Amino acid sequence: MQRLLTAHMRSLVWTLAGVMIWLSAVPLYATPSSSDPFAAPLDVQRQEAALLPSFADDLATAEQWDRYTVQARIDPEQRVLAGLLRLEYTNRAPEALDRIYFYLFPNLPEFGGRLEVRRITVDGAPVQVRYESNRFLLRLNLPTSLPAGASATVMIDFSAAAPLNASQRSYAAFNREHGVLALASALPMAARRVGGAWQLATPVFRGDVVTSDTALYDVTLTIPAAWTAVTTGVAIERSASGATQTVRFVSGPQRDFTIVLTRFPSISTDVDGTRITSYYRPEHAEGGRMALDAAARALRVFNRRFGPYPLAELDIVQIDARKFLGVEYPGLIMIDRLLYTGEREGLEIIVAHEVAHQWWYSLVGNDVQAEAWLDEGLTSFSQVVYQEETRGAMAAERELDGFRTMYQRARQAGRDAPLKRPVSALRGNYTAIAYAKGALFFQALRQRMGEAAFDRFLRDYYATFRYRVASSDDVRLIAGQSCNCTIDDLYHDWVLTAAPVPVP
Repeated sequence: MQRLLTAHMRSLVWTLAGVMIWLSAVPLYATPSSSDPFAAPLDVQRQEAALLPSFADDLATAEQWDRYTVQARIDPEQRVLAGLLRLEYTNRAPEALDRIYFYLFPNLPEFGGRLEVRRITVDGAPVQVRYESNRFLLRLNLPTSLPAGASATVMIDFSAAAPLNASQRSYAAFNREHGVLALASALPMAARRVGGAWQLATPVFRGDVVTSDTALYDVTLTIPAAWTAVTTGVAIERSASGATQTVRFVSGPQRDFTIVLTRFPSISTDVDGTRITSYYRPEHAEGGRMALDAAARALRVFNRRFGPYPLAELDIVQIDARKFLGVEYPGLIMIDRLLYTGEREGLEIIVAHEVAHQWWYSLVGNDVQAEAWLDEGLTSFSQVVYQEETRGAMAAERELDGFRTMYQRARQAGRDAPLKRPVSALRGNYTAIAYAKGALFFQALRQRMGEAAFDRFLRDYYATFRYRVASSDDVRLIAGQSCNCTIDDLYHDWVLTAAPVPVP
């Protein structure tokens, strides 16, 4: 995520009275689509539509992923998404579980919104709604313990509401402003469990906040006919009824399911089988075309250098962001509107950065709070790769110069730090360390390994950890294997300590 400001954002104070009026006026769970998504467990075969045909076999490992089915209505005037979520949850821990936690991201103050849970059942048995951590967490005490390897079905009746025109004070990816209703992370999400412990810390809002495991989503949305739903995944069913339309989406293997409603025009193109669509304000048609062209070039470059993008669609939406330049979600990128009116290279490199995040964050996951450098550093280095492939060695060198300057300023100011440091410990140097120093580490690694071995490392890292969560140690391991050499000194000096490293 490229951010302009890292200061703590103030929450928006507002009321849910209008939300509750709207909820009482509509039937939430009528089934306007051609088939009832809750009639049977999630159909894994339907998920093939979200993948390129050559990646359909990736679904052979679908038993490793939890499965979300959602049916909801969205009222863009009230800025409310409300409906029913079913999670088919499997206990993959070696011990029995007596509870399951969910993240409720809209309840973070920085989102300026609200995610309410009204009713819950587990395998049909009612469970009391219990919030923790200022409503960021939802705790489900299971009626009976869930043995290792066993599964349970959780049904959650929920509503999420976003603020209005809040881009200057809240997180713009969850906001309605100027023709766009952005609903990032609006759905309850099962918390991660790692090494026998739930990952329950409230995220520090200095960078990205969502660390999640790969899952499958089947989402049916009823929205006004005049609006377009842009989401993670692809649409597989559509129907219309009067002033509303209903669209059913499947995600393929994804870390999150993101929803945007817009009335903007769009243009599309195909790259290596993936459909890329750019949504933009009518008065910014040139910028919309530039964003599409940049995404197409980036996808082509990264497919060749990292390994093929497996998904059938990728969307770019112009939003009012103010506090960041761009943000990535699985299969969906949001870009600040001001870039569409400025000089071309600024828009182009931000789009390329967010496209690279589809590899480094979305497909290859990492803990974005504990080890932010893994995706941000490699994604920033991907800007160098993009410049190299599209404009040549001099452009790549200029990109590196920007990272060198940023990092050296931090070091001269006494703000150097190990790459492997949590976001909470990076104060005043988050961008310089996670982005700039991270990118320079990969340049140093490239110089040590040589071109052929480094390219092999990038492809091996992607192939090994696609749909998984990687760690800093995994970078060291895969790099060493790819060059049949040791990089332990580089790893120690750059990643584990703040030794005075030579800047490559």
